[in-house]
Amino acid sequence: MSDGIVIAGGGLAGQRCAETLRREGFEGPVRIVCGEDHLPYDRPPLSKAFLAGEVEAVDLQLRPEGWHAEQAIELVLGDPVTGIDPDAQQVTLASGATLSYEHLVAATGSRARTLPVFDGLENVHTLRDLPDARRLRATLGQGTRLTVIGAGLIGQEIAATAKGLGAEVTLVEAAALPLERALHPELARWLVDLQREQGVDVRLGVTADEPTVAGGRVTALTLSDGTAVETDELLVAIGVVPNIEWLGDDPEAVLARPEIHVAGDLAGGDHWELAASQGRAVAKAIVQAEPAAPSISGWWSDIHGVRLQGLGDPFGADTLEIDGDPAERSFSAVALRDGRAVAALAVGRPRDVPGLRARLTDDQ
Repeated sequence: MSDGIVIAGGGLAGQRCAETLRREGFEGPVRIVCGEDHLPYDRPPLSKAFLAGEVEAVDLQLRPEGWHAEQAIELVLGDPVTGIDPDAQQVTLASGATLSYEHLVAATGSRARTLPVFDGLENVHTLRDLPDARRLRATLGQGTRLTVIGAGLIGQEIAATAKGLGAEVTLVEAAALPLERALHPELARWLVDLQREQGVDVRLGVTADEPTVAGGRVTALTLSDGTAVETDELLVAIGVVPNIEWLGDDPEAVLARPEIHVAGDLAGGDHWELAASQGRAVAKAIVQAEPAAPSISGWWSDIHGVRLQGLGDPFGADTLEIDGDPAERSFSAVALRDGRAVAALAVGRPRDVPGLRARLTDDQ
C-alpha cells in the first residue's frame, strides 16, 4: 500500500487540503497530524465571538465529529510532528512514532511572538489557539483593565471584544499608524478613531518599555513617552513565529523537495482566505488536477460590530477613492497606485466586495 499523504498541521490549510484530495478522487491514505487535541477548527472567531462567549469550541469545528472517519482521513491529534528525514520520506512525532509519506504537506502554522520581559508572568496572554482564548476569556469582565500590545488585526479585535465585555482597554502600538500593510493611512486613521469613539484608549508611536511586577503579575507598564498604564491583564499581539523547527537546520532545502508541499503560514498564507486556497491548490497539484484560476486574496474582521473586508496590498498607493460616508461606518474605498487599483476596503457593505474584487483583478 502507498504511504500516501501526510499533512503536518491541523489548521485550515491542512483541512482544506484533505477535503480537496478526496473531492478530486484521491483514494490513498491521508493523515492529518495535529499538535492540538481538538478536531480542526476555525481560528478567526477566537478573538471575537468565542472570546465574547457567543460561541463554544464545538461551534468552531471545520467539520463535525465523524466526518474524517467517513472520508477515510486519519486524524492524529495531540502528537505534533517534531522532525523529518527527507531522504527516507519520514516524519517523527512527539511521541516517537514515525510516519512515512509519498507526499508531505507542510502546514504547521505559527505561534504567537512573545516579549521575553514578560516571560513567566501570570497575567500575560497571547492568543493563537483555543487554550489561549479560554484562558483570556476567563479573565475578562466588567471593569477589567486590559492592556493590548500590538494593534494589528488580532490586537484590534481583542481590544474591541474586551471593550464590549465591559473591560477598560488600552491599545499600545509602536507604529505611528496601525496595520500599515493592510490599510491605506487614511483608513488606518479611521479605524483608530472608531476604537477611540468606542472608549478604547489608543496609544500610537509608543512602546512598553518597563513593566511593574508584583506577586508574579504585571500591575503597570511604563511607556516610551513616560506615561504609565495600570493593568490587570496584558495581551501581547505583536505577530507570529513560523513553526519550522521540525524541518531541521535547512528548512528551505527541505521545503524545496518536489514531494513536499507548503501551505498556510509557512507559505505566507496568513489570512483565512489565502490559507484555504493554498490548501486546495496543494491538493490539486498532488493529484495533477486543473488548478483554480488565481484570484485577489482578502481578509475580513469584525470590530465594534462593524464588518471590514479588505482586498489587495495598499503599500505605495498614492490615491484613495471613497464611496459612502466613513462617519456612518458604511463605505467602500479603493487605493490606487499610478492609476491602477491595488487594494480595496468595504466597511459595512459586503455586497460591494465582488465588484471591488473584479476591479482589482482587471487592474492587475
